[in-house]
Amino acid sequence: MTYGRSLMAVVIARSLAEKGIEVISCDSVGLTAASFSQATIDNFIHVDPDKNPEQYLKDLKDNIRKYAPEDDRPYMLMPGFRDAKFLAEHKEAFEGTIILAAPPFEAINLVDPKHHLMETLGCAETEQSIPIPAPKTLQITDIDKLDEAMAELKMPALIKAVDDVGGRGIEFFDDRTKMQEQARSRIQSENPPPLLQEAAAGEDYCLAVICRKGEILAHMAYHNLQNMPSEGGAGAMRETIDDTPFLESARKLLALTEWTGVAEIDFMWDGDPKNPPLLIEVNPRFWAGLFQSVESGIDFPWLLYHLFAYGDVPYVDEAEIGTRTKLPAIWATGALSDALSDGIDWDGARSAWSDMVEEAKSGDMKEAFDSLKTSFAHVTDISSALTLFRKQSAHAKQAKSELMLGDDPLSSLGVFFVLSSLVRHGELPAELKR
Repeated sequence: MTYGRSLMAVVIARSLAEKGIEVISCDSVGLTAASFSQATIDNFIHVDPDKNPEQYLKDLKDNIRKYAPEDDRPYMLMPGFRDAKFLAEHKEAFEGTIILAAPPFEAINLVDPKHHLMETLGCAETEQSIPIPAPKTLQITDIDKLDEAMAELKMPALIKAVDDVGGRGIEFFDDRTKMQEQARSRIQSENPPPLLQEAAAGEDYCLAVICRKGEILAHMAYHNLQNMPSEGGAGAMRETIDDTPFLESARKLLALTEWTGVAEIDFMWDGDPKNPPLLIEVNPRFWAGLFQSVESGIDFPWLLYHLFAYGDVPYVDEAEIGTRTKLPAIWATGALSDALSDGIDWDGARSAWSDMVEEAKSGDMKEAFDSLKTSFAHVTDISSALTLFRKQSAHAKQAKSELMLGDDPLSSLGVFFVLSSLVRHGELPAELKR
């Protein structure tokens, strides 16, 4: 199992270990959440795939041979994050040694990167276009056609990088002139050029599925009750909902691609039954809300293992609607961020983080955590802030924690990777964005 640093990896490992499957995690960094987990039997470090993809493949193959079982039990390589597409593209490197639990590269390439999805959805004229509701989206490769393209778009609108994750590379605009100026700059500097897209009304919904040759075998959807950061950030508290409004579009797309494996599809929807949800993005991999899915009764890691090991999936009941989960500390930070709004001193928070690290190294943990108080030093309306925070806290009491300390205490150490990114950069790691 790759990308052991993420909390998704811990969910995957727990799911499989509970079924008696031995899990070995790997990553390009050490001290990962999965490596601390009791659900993994071993872990190893490989080179950063972004910096040296050829060596990454070699490292994987070397360790695949090292850990190969001597009997005939299913032996599987399960991608944990963005490397799913890269590994699918190089599937032949593993043939005869291990099963790759990822969709075919040709299927992934129809929906990822984002401009490929745009073409597949029919936002551009292609032979593969299909009638699925989606925001009007344009990609301009000729800068001389920018004025004409901008005139087609309704405002508000956004500029979106084609190959970033977790909301990175997205800029929203209400002003057409400002958007056009920024679009001109980004089209000239980014390769491939970014997408220009009309903003979709409503809120973000996530549909998770597992398929065999385009047929959806199990599915569920969730909605974020609390984000961090509040505007377009990661889901820090989630709730399972009825996924009926999203299934028709998903079935059309996944049948076209003959998808086999897991996927998570993002929609924007205003909740009005008269208005169809708009399909925004497809993630050809596991998703940040995987814990939400499993707690709702759809154990996607186990289903994925079973699908690639035996060709089918066990019977699955419908997801339990109303299930809530939370990510400790992150949901609370998100609630505080909403409550305090612009009153948070993020520069002070980053400075305080540095102080906290130094004080923690000296062994004085009380002083270390006290140093973070400066991050909430500028509060403008404490009464309103407390009211909103109490409301979010009421939701949280009904939500199960993703860090189950009693069951797997050491895996919680992986949350420091999350918190350090939040405070240092003002945002969560990419793998927590959906």
